[in-house]
Amino acid sequence: MFAEHRSVRSWPAVVVALLAVALVPAAPAVGRADPVQEEMSATERVVAGLEESPVHVDPSYASAFPEELAQETGRRITDSGVPLRVLAVPLIEGGDWNGQADLMAAAVHDRIGGEGHYLVLDGERLSGHDFSTGSTTQVSRAFYASQAVSMGMGDDAPVAERVERAVDVALSDDPEGAYTAADEQRDPGALDWYHSLGPGTYVLFTVLPWILAGLALLGLGVALFRWRRPRRLPSLPQHAAFDNANQARRDELAAKAGRELVEVGERVSGAVPVADDPGAVEALHQALDAHAAARQVYDVLPAEGALVDIVGVLVLLDAAEDHVDRAIRPAGRRRSTPVRSHCYANPLHGTGTRMTRWREFGGRGDVTVPLCAPCAGAVRDRRRPVVLPAHHRGREVPYYEVPAAESVWAATGYGTLREDLVDRILRGDHEVGPR
Repeated sequence: MFAEHRSVRSWPAVVVALLAVALVPAAPAVGRADPVQEEMSATERVVAGLEESPVHVDPSYASAFPEELAQETGRRITDSGVPLRVLAVPLIEGGDWNGQADLMAAAVHDRIGGEGHYLVLDGERLSGHDFSTGSTTQVSRAFYASQAVSMGMGDDAPVAERVERAVDVALSDDPEGAYTAADEQRDPGALDWYHSLGPGTYVLFTVLPWILAGLALLGLGVALFRWRRPRRLPSLPQHAAFDNANQARRDELAAKAGRELVEVGERVSGAVPVADDPGAVEALHQALDAHAAARQVYDVLPAEGALVDIVGVLVLLDAAEDHVDRAIRPAGRRRSTPVRSHCYANPLHGTGTRMTRWREFGGRGDVTVPLCAPCAGAVRDRRRPVVLPAHHRGREVPYYEVPAAESVWAATGYGTLREDLVDRILRGDHEVGPR
């Protein structure tokens, strides 16, 4: 059938149809891409450009850094296999990346990852920024390249020539050697003798006047304080005061754990589950197990009481209460009484928590855990929250940094990471020993 249709068409008709198609204006693709481009952040636009070429040139640098040069430089970098990237982007104070080249390079590299070397051209200034994976020692190619060009050519040389030279140094086998050679060949400045004294002497001459001024002010303040102080009162050393306060806090929590252990035990033993409801019976068994685990930990508490273990008793008693509430409620209302989740950072902060993504400090790992409002705010602001301390091998560390094999609380996050906290304690995984 299709062959018959093609055979009956005349050549003039085909020509007219082709002309009509050619004359119809194509729908502009830019109109569809513009909203997407506008929605991208400045960092995302730079990263998207680097996915196509290791040289990203802002349109405002088109005259100083021609497209042909950018393409040729990109091919050289790609053929070399070195993770070098060139960014020619205007930086404005108060704008994107607050006008700082190091912030832009860090933001872009955070999206790309791995090893990376960045030559950033901002106006007349060329700077180098290097990032390593941490597993191997790497050469600071971008830093040495930018410094070698600055000393060898200065900031008055044309932009294209300086970038070309910087790329040559960064891709060479010995960028540090090129930097050393440029440093030796440059004309000595008026203050070079001052910087040539060495890091120690340089810092001494720079910082010593401020140190002396600070010591003078400190001495004046101490003398004024002693002169105005009516009399000297005996006081405990500061560390003793804090130790006393911490011990009082532990004693208070231990007493609370002992009272609640009795009260919750009476409630669990007197609870009657909903009749003919296997779910209610199972909830009561879970309450009995949680209370038994709390009793097991409490009975082996040391004389002074380990804070992490006392907190564990309180968490287990909260779980026992939750299971009792579920056991005495009808199946239809059982969903409204879930087992509460304590704050992962510090269970003493309570159970008013929300699941929060906590990113590792100085790393790329993250974990989603329940956190109270203050701890969640600290995590969002990249600050360490107020965590529950634990004594481990003579040091005080956050409880979750103790190896999982040595702490059932760290291994389970007090039940927020794993649901087998009670089972682990009942089978004897928890042992109280010297810390």
